[in-house]
Amino acid sequence: MCPAGGRGGSLNRQQRAAVWAVIEQYRAMSRARGTLDFPEVASVAAEYLNEVAPGNGRLFDHVLVDEGQDLTPAHWQLLRALVEPGPNDLFIAEDSHQRIYGQKVTLSHLGIETRGRSRRLTLNYRTTYQNLRWAMGILEGADYVDLEGEPEEHSTYRSARSGPTPMLLPCASMTEELDQAARLIRDWVTGEGAPAPETIAILVRDRYQRDRVVAGLAERGVEVRAVDSESVKPGAPVVMTMHRAKGTEFARVLLFGVKEGQVPQSLDEYETSEADKQDALLRERSLLYVAATRARDVLAVSWSGQASPLLHQHAQDSAD
Repeated sequence: MCPAGGRGGSLNRQQRAAVWAVIEQYRAMSRARGTLDFPEVASVAAEYLNEVAPGNGRLFDHVLVDEGQDLTPAHWQLLRALVEPGPNDLFIAEDSHQRIYGQKVTLSHLGIETRGRSRRLTLNYRTTYQNLRWAMGILEGADYVDLEGEPEEHSTYRSARSGPTPMLLPCASMTEELDQAARLIRDWVTGEGAPAPETIAILVRDRYQRDRVVAGLAERGVEVRAVDSESVKPGAPVVMTMHRAKGTEFARVLLFGVKEGQVPQSLDEYETSEADKQDALLRERSLLYVAATRARDVLAVSWSGQASPLLHQHAQDSAD
């Protein structure tokens, strides 16, 4: 089991008893229904594989893992059980700066030893130096650790490409922000050197804002397409949430609605634990970083009213 340190406040004996009573009730309901949730399925599968391995061996010789920063302890328990520990057993790619789901995990606590076997990659081929520098500014002042439990460096990353300086577009109101977005997207679609329309994206914090932007731009005569779980289709610029944009890339990106109260969203649910609140804030920083680095060539950032506190002076200076 993964140690609980850094995942919230400690519980006294009475509180622990209350928590276990809820867990037992949940397990009793699951048994009655004949169901398990995914972490339980992964843990049960891992335990089974570990039991049968001595006489039957492991299922695989090698396992490749991508986006390792977003996996849970149950995921890692199952992955560890799939392959025998040894040279070239697990090949893991991860970027703790992009951890927008889940909790912090230290691999050594789960029987996966990577110390002395890992290498840090610092050259970015997707986005320009200017966009990367702006995005890294979002992470300044925050403490990130990798899957080895070691501090992440922010200053060593570099880009193989150069491009225009990111645009900061403050607005007085939502109406003005939509007007500005319509002008910008229209210019990106029809201007000189315009890329294919589907390589232009507007990224927002949630689905409500996504649908509001799609409707607002339609009222202004700009056709865009909302993207949820489906793939991006050719023919029109897309609007999607920042979470949905993970794993994608676009020639030109507008981050829309990066304002106070929206990015980050309310952290009130974490008020009972300062550790959990700070971890949630790290994920919000990572989400904005992920969104900004979806832009290969051109990046613009807009907001109405007060800018997000994550757009602190360092990030704004880097775009000047």
